[in-house]
Amino acid sequence: MTQGPTARDRLLDATVEAAAIHGLARLSVGDVAQRAGLSRQTLYKHFPSRDALLAEAVLREAARIVEQVIAAAEAADADEPEASLEATILATLRVSREHPLLDRLVRTEPDALLPLVIGDGGPVAGAVRGVVEQIVAARFAELTVVEVRRLADMLSRLLISYAISAPDDPPEVVARFIATTLTYGLSPDPVRGDRPRPAAHP
Repeated sequence: MTQGPTARDRLLDATVEAAAIHGLARLSVGDVAQRAGLSRQTLYKHFPSRDALLAEAVLREAARIVEQVIAAAEAADADEPEASLEATILATLRVSREHPLLDRLVRTEPDALLPLVIGDGGPVAGAVRGVVEQIVAARFAELTVVEVRRLADMLSRLLISYAISAPDDPPEVVARFIATTLTYGLSPDPVRGDRPRPAAHP
């Protein structure tokens, strides 16, 4: 027999639903508990505070986005780093644009969202940086450990920035340009290499 969602998952689902409708500022633990069909006492057994509940809900949603990004990277040709990188970036841009909670917060409460997303100690930045570092290390074997770390840090910050403030160009155009630019810059001799310089437009 398939078991239903745990009380913890029900509370996190209810948190995302409520925040997508009302935002973070107006989110109450009472509303979350009611949506989950549980009592406030049960909520506090799993989460010591409203902030802890919000942080874990955001982290779980970030983990779900990461899963989709990893799937996109794994589906790409591992022997083509540029195509793999493009698939990774494109998946990140698309998923972040389509996420109902992220879309709601970006439009109405960016100040409440930023500490959770961009802070080095926040629940999202570390998760995104970790998965980007894994993908970069697997696709660019010629890079040193330090180069992988630096590239992953730069790319994760860029992706988070684009997730919060979507670029004017379509995700496909942005993903292709970033992937081409980075891959070109990582080539052993970009001046002498046979790779054409990345174009600003498709």
